[in-house]
Amino acid sequence: MNSGALLSLRDTELGLAELVARVGDVLAGLAAPADGRVSTRPDARTLRYYQSLGLLDRPLRHDGREAVYGYRHLLQAVVTRLLQTEGQSLAQAQRALAGQTTAVLEHAVLEALGAPAAENLPSPKVVPPSARPLLTRELAPGVLVTIDPRLVADPDELLTRLERVIHPAPGDTP
Repeated sequence: MNSGALLSLRDTELGLAELVARVGDVLAGLAAPADGRVSTRPDARTLRYYQSLGLLDRPLRHDGREAVYGYRHLLQAVVTRLLQTEGQSLAQAQRALAGQTTAVLEHAVLEALGAPAAENLPSPKVVPPSARPLLTRELAPGVLVTIDPRLVADPDELLTRLERVIHPAPGDTP
């Protein structure tokens, strides 16, 4: 798909099958991942999974039992795949997509398609936020808790309370 065809979808509403097809069309014109871990074309199940992770917004609406998606959903799915082909995990893609405008997503896709940069658009790259000073503690074998201290007033106290819930002292009530 070329940039003109992509831009012609701006006001389009798509069912899930159509969204899968259009995402596949856009990705077909891009280089395939080198290591083969990320398939070129996501299927309906993958897009529903992306939605459950918050990588895709909720559908615009439902017509009966069918969800209706728009241009922004198409861009989110394509950018998610682009980030994966760059070796980023879905968690990293979640952070990179959080709060991004449709214009930024569109610019990232147009750049990947090799389109000349359009005027008055934000930065062409969807860049993951800088590394956060996260606190991670293993509360039990295989149970890791990660807290962003910028969002939690007293992360050490929260971790201590969680440890008490998992490993209560004799006589404590959770």
